[in-house]
Order: sequence, then structure tokens, then C-alpha cells
Amino acid sequence: MNQDDTQAAALQAQAYPIAQPPKGPYPEQSIPRYNAAKGMWAACFSGGGPRAFAASLGQMRGLQAAGVVPLLGAISCVSGGSWFGGLFSYAPSSYSDQQLLGPVVAPGDLTVAMLDQLPSGYLGSALGHLSNEELAAWLALYLLEYKWGTIPFDKIWGRLLNATLLSPFGLGDLNTSLTLNQQTLAAIEARNPSLNANFFTLRKDRPFFIAGATLVYPQNTLSPQGDFVRSYPARDHALLRTQPRLEPGDLPGQTYRPFEYTPGYSGTPQLFAGAGVNGVDIGNGYVENFAFDTPTPRGVNSSDIVTVAAGQFPFLLSDVIGSSSAALASLIDLSGYSGGFPYFQYWPIRKIGQQASASYSFGDGGILENIGIVPLLRRKYRVIFAFVNSPFPINATDKGCVDGIDGQISRLFGFIPANDYGSNQNTQIFDKTEFAGLAAGLKSARAAGEAVVHAGYYAVLPNNPFALESYTPLIFWLYNDLNESWRHRLPPAVSALLNDTDPQDFLANFPNYATVGQNYEELLYLTPRQINLLAHMWCDTMVQGFAAQGQAFGMDLPGPAG
Repeated sequence: MNQDDTQAAALQAQAYPIAQPPKGPYPEQSIPRYNAAKGMWAACFSGGGPRAFAASLGQMRGLQAAGVVPLLGAISCVSGGSWFGGLFSYAPSSYSDQQLLGPVVAPGDLTVAMLDQLPSGYLGSALGHLSNEELAAWLALYLLEYKWGTIPFDKIWGRLLNATLLSPFGLGDLNTSLTLNQQTLAAIEARNPSLNANFFTLRKDRPFFIAGATLVYPQNTLSPQGDFVRSYPARDHALLRTQPRLEPGDLPGQTYRPFEYTPGYSGTPQLFAGAGVNGVDIGNGYVENFAFDTPTPRGVNSSDIVTVAAGQFPFLLSDVIGSSSAALASLIDLSGYSGGFPYFQYWPIRKIGQQASASYSFGDGGILENIGIVPLLRRKYRVIFAFVNSPFPINATDKGCVDGIDGQISRLFGFIPANDYGSNQNTQIFDKTEFAGLAAGLKSARAAGEAVVHAGYYAVLPNNPFALESYTPLIFWLYNDLNESWRHRLPPAVSALLNDTDPQDFLANFPNYATVGQNYEELLYLTPRQINLLAHMWCDTMVQGFAAQGQAFGMDLPGPAG
């Protein structure tokens, strides 16, 4: 590229520095619909692969039926929750919500034939594309493209999700980035009149979408070297040569930092001074999405408009959900491979232009915080519905649990499970003494055969690792376990399905499907019955939970602020 071409490719993008410690305001909060201070509520949808997607689908269907969605200022999603959240947030307006979310059906009216359907336009149909056969076909194509030099290896996972989940809903264009609305789009175009790019905007009737990821650095002995990862899957095998008995549950030397992707911007508001490659900073704010994954900026003006060359590839919705769901990224980083998972060029929102861009691994949000509650606490939402779409039933003895409760909850209270899945990094936000009451409340609900929900006010601790302000939100912990009251209302033929041990349509562990390998010889595929049963259970749970005016699950709700 010659100098004239380089100059022509320069972008003018808005950066959003955040004063430290990060207290906001956050850019979207200038719009009342997205402002927690206006009394809006929020919801977070945890990771968990296809199980989390199917559960989130039913949870949102129920929230919509209960009239709650217009009261949600934000949804924060992780991993499989982000698969659902991305589709729900950007789905073209040509699809109605009933098409996308599916119908609300009373348990007694469900039929086996109904459960076997994944109609066109239904978000659940996206999961039908995750069979090994379809994934293998797309993988073969993208490996060829990598071999031909048309895509880097670290784009492959995102491209797989683009083809299987996004493209069927018209969201797979590879030259279409993301921005919040028509106003932000007009501002981008005014600053960049020669920009040849398209943009998806957040659907008008949607809460603000936040997808959680984890920036992994250092990766122990593996530090990114320029754009090398853009061209080759392998970089350095030194660690495995010196530590051949390395276990997945012991990832030495890595540090994880929270990262957010939203319709308007990407970044992390926390400042990690000197923590990046060659001692540069990480964090301190955000930049518009079309200028994310770009080289070192040329400069910034007094209005925080950054001049930066365009990146090698547009930053896409598939990059968002691919990064948010790159569950094995931290482990594979140690081997010297990207594993097909995302690496992005990143520069801090501090001393812009004076600190070099570098290539970092961006892994699954669940590597650090799998529930997705941190972005909502950061924005100080006072009512939060936390959907914990766990593979573990209540009272599970798995080493990933603490006192029979999924470790993704216990970590927030300072209790790291015996199997820490490779991370013992401190993520405590709430007082340890609060955990026993939460665990008891969830167990009591399960023993009573009710929806496994417990609500209470939880004070955010000062000096927590996410630099969150201390305040006391009302949090509803909604845990993925069998709602016996729903099952008792099913027709006998449908209820009997929950005992099915067919290895190709296994339901005996309902609703705690395995994140990977639920069905025989399949990695990610769920059958229509598995998808629909989980979605219907959660939809009914939400509808019943909001049946009483002014309450959720028997708890009084504060109304929106005037």
C-alpha cells in the first residue's frame, strides 16, 4: 500500500475515555432507554454453549410475554448467551418477535409434534446448523481459505458462527460492522465521507446489548509478535516442551481482564497501567467498533476523535460472538496456537497514538466471569435478572461447584471451586457471608419443586477487582434446574420425554445439558426437542414469575423512575 492509499484508508473514529476509577457515565446512557439512573432494569445471560442459547431463548420469550423487555435498559451476555443475544439484538425488523422467539404455549398444550419443529425465522433454528456435518463442511472451506491466504487462522471460529448462526438471519455480511443507531451512523459517515462500509444497527425495540469477553495477557511464555498470528497458527511451543504434563486446570502465568463489545463501541473501562505488550496500558475506555482491531493511531484531537488506519478486516458481529464464546482460547494460547480463536489488534484509550497497538488473544467472557453481571453492576442497574444457565443441577457434587452451587456464582462471593477450570483469579464482588443464604434459597426452591430462583439485595464490595462502585442492587438469581411445577402440568407423552436416554436425543439430564457432547458423536448439536423443551420450561417459569402485579417471583419490584 502506498502513502496515498494509506492516507485514504484513514478512519476518523470517536474514542470514549473513562475517568478512573471508572464511574461512567457510559456513552449509551445519554439515551434514557439505556440509562440505569432512569430506573431501567437489566438482565444477564450466562455462558453455556447451545444450552445457554436455548435457555436464553425461552427466558427472553417469557420476559417479552410478561411485558418486561421494554423495562430492560441492557442485556449482558456471555458465550452461548451471546450467540442468542447477538441474534436477538440485531435481527432484521422483517422478523416479528413471535417469529424470532416462538409462541408462548401453556405446558398442558405442548405436543411431541410441536417440539419436533424448528420453523424458519425462529431463533432456535440457528442451533440446528451446529451439527458436526455442517460444521465440518464449513471448517473445510475456511481451512482452504486460510491455506490460500484469504483469511487468518484466528478468524476461523468466528467464520463458523457467521455461517451457521448469523447468515440464516441476514447478519453474515463480511463487510458490515456495528453501530448503535441511525444517529451514530450519520456521525460516522459525516466524519468519514469516503468510507466504503456498511453497518448493522441495534434493533429499535431492544435493550442495549453487551457481549462479554476476556483479554488474555500475558499468555505466559507466548507474547504476540506483530501480526505473526495473522498468518500462522503456530508461534512457539516452548512451554509445552518444558512442561509436558501441563493440565487444562492449571494455566500458569496468565492474567485475564474483562472486555466488552456493544453496538456502539468496544473496550474496557478499567485502566490496567503498564499491563500490556512491552509495558503499554490496557483499558481506560472504548472506541467505535469500526475502528477496533486497527494499528497504532496517528493521533487524537481535543474531541477524542482518533485518526487511525483501517484494519486488515472489518470488525463484525461474528467477531463479537466468536470472541465471547472462545472457551478454549486461554488453554490453546499456551500451546502456541490461536486454535482458530480471535486475536485482535488493540491499543489503549490513554495517550492515544503514543502507545503501540499489539495483537492480543480475546477469549470467552466466561474465562473470567461467566454470568455477565459485571457490566450491569458497572452501570449501576438497581434490578438485575441473572440467568445462570448451568450444566450442574442444584446439589451437584461436581468439583466445579461449591456447596452444590455452580462455581460461576460462588466465585462472585469469594469461593473458588476445587476445579477452577484453569483460573483462580479473584473475581469476588459480594461479601462471603451472603453466599450461604443464596445457596440455601436456591436449594429450598428446588426442594419445593418450584422455579429455582432466589432474590435479594446484595451490596457490591468496595475495592473489588473490577473497580465497581459500591451500591446495593436487587438481584434475581435464576438457576437452570428442573422446574417440577412446570413438569407436572405437561401431558404424559411430553413429560415422558424427560426420561429419554436415546444417545442421539438424550433428555435424561434435562435441563442441564452438557455444554459439549450432549448427543452421541456430536459436539454442539441439540435436537429440536432438546431446544424447545428447555425454551418452553424457561418461558413458563418467567410468565408465572411475573404473574402478580408489581412483583417478580414474590418479590416487590421498584418501578421505573419518573
